Amino acid sequence: MPHLRNMRVATLFGIPILVHPAWFLLFGLTTLLLATDVYPKALDHGSTPFHILLAALSALLFFASIILHELAHSLVARVYHIPVKSITLFLFGGVAQITREATRPTGELLMALAGPMTSAMLSAALFGIWWASGVGESSALDIVLIWLAAMNGVVAIFNLLPAFPMDGGRVFRSLVWLVTGSYYRATAIAAWAGRGIAWVLIAGGFLAVLGFDPLVFGPSGGAWFVLIGFFLEGAARQSLVHNRLIKALGQHRVSDLMVADPPAIDGQVSVAVLARGVLELNPRVCYFIESDGRLEGILSAYQMRAVPEQLWDTTSAAQAMVPRSRLRATSPERSLMETLLEMETEDLLHMPVVSEGRVIGVIARDRILGVLRQAGVV
Repeated sequence: MPHLRNMRVATLFGIPILVHPAWFLLFGLTTLLLATDVYPKALDHGSTPFHILLAALSALLFFASIILHELAHSLVARVYHIPVKSITLFLFGGVAQITREATRPTGELLMALAGPMTSAMLSAALFGIWWASGVGESSALDIVLIWLAAMNGVVAIFNLLPAFPMDGGRVFRSLVWLVTGSYYRATAIAAWAGRGIAWVLIAGGFLAVLGFDPLVFGPSGGAWFVLIGFFLEGAARQSLVHNRLIKALGQHRVSDLMVADPPAIDGQVSVAVLARGVLELNPRVCYFIESDGRLEGILSAYQMRAVPEQLWDTTSAAQAMVPRSRLRATSPERSLMETLLEMETEDLLHMPVVSEGRVIGVIARDRILGVLRQAGVV
């Protein structure tokens, strides 16, 4: 089955806005519901094409508000110097890809609250515009404003449910973190609470599908709750795995796993000289490429294997290396968790280890993953 790739549609404050192909299903279902049920009942005039156009516009505005919700998370994260890779609209709404967790519970609390508070303010603003435009009117503008205000209110309330990793679950984790002083314990408690809430949603959704509707959501609403419940349960379970990963790596520093003083070579040396007879003996071999004592790049076994063997003699190390412009350095005292996150974010296999401006070693991503395998995390 081919991998579905996200599509970049815009950039806000330097943050790419992406759309997953599955989002179009959600957009279509939302438009269909509005065009065939909500707007025909609410408006006593207008043709079917008009209802479809109004529904599509309403859905686009609603998902624009979802982007603002995620953008609020992202901008607060930036205040705490946490990089944000992208914001993605997908089947269950939107998500900001924040590259690492907050280092303090107050930062976590503010980041988590930013989204729901933005949705709540949007809801209040839209209700205010509707009120100012003439309460009691039943025009298309009134109906759109009321629906958008109501949906943003629902988003704000739903996201405050203490179901980790939703916003409310992150608020709950930050409070437990403040009380216990332990990030790991707080994450475990919040994730298990999230799994419990997810199973409640799943059970309630199944009851609605079977006709025993506890909250009058109907079969279609019940089915949606089941899907959301399973999504949340999987995300909470994955958070528990991620928590064990962080705990396992938190016991080590980069200096524990780095290869000290890897060989430095001239960039004009051929790949054949470096690879032939070496790759079989040392599949993790890695060279620093230098010119006039200056680091120019890194050449690992991965880059050498990417060159066809028949071209080894005519390909130089400088041609096959990862250039300095694509490298990120780390320090020997930095945690393995932070280093691995940066390597995953930047898609790096190796990082130079620098101390007092001098390269003293190199850390490989597969060595870090080896620690996780030994700990039984992956």
